[in-house]
Amino acid sequence: MTQIIVLALDGEAILLKDILVSPSMPIPEKDQSGQATSTASAEQGIKAKELRVSGLIPFADKEQLTRLFALAEAKGTGGAMKRYRVANEVAQAIKFREATFSGTLDVAPQKDKLAWLVNFTLKEYNSVAERKAQQAAAGSSGANAQTAGGTAAADEAPEQLSRFEQILQKIDAAIGPGGASK
Repeated sequence: MTQIIVLALDGEAILLKDILVSPSMPIPEKDQSGQATSTASAEQGIKAKELRVSGLIPFADKEQLTRLFALAEAKGTGGAMKRYRVANEVAQAIKFREATFSGTLDVAPQKDKLAWLVNFTLKEYNSVAERKAQQAAAGSSGANAQTAGGTAAADEAPEQLSRFEQILQKIDAAIGPGGASK
């Protein structure tokens, strides 16, 4: 009997029995009421989503446990935690694409089931909220560029000159700047 693949990291199946993948999204806020009885709070931004994964690995399949630990310990370029492309139905539904292992990889023997109960968390890398913030920052940089017609925003296209204006511009450049003659 073959097992249905529920979760894969970079195309590699994570074969846990009775697998449960639960998403969460922290939305932190800070109480603004002080000592008053107000319910006012301040938003602190949308944080990266997380997938909590839980399942069983049979004692007979210790290679799977060894491989899971190797994936969790893996380093990417520059020595940072390796990022994995996540393939999972729940992850796809919440636009959770890339992740790193986060928190604790917890393994507890279950003697009645002859298996290890495995729990770990995948934390989203470059979340949708982060990408939107980066795009907004790039779009509103407010940089100005000096053009022939004056100062214009860097992301604006320069004004198109008519054919007549182009001829006048060439003549002006050939004559040079105007000045007092002697």
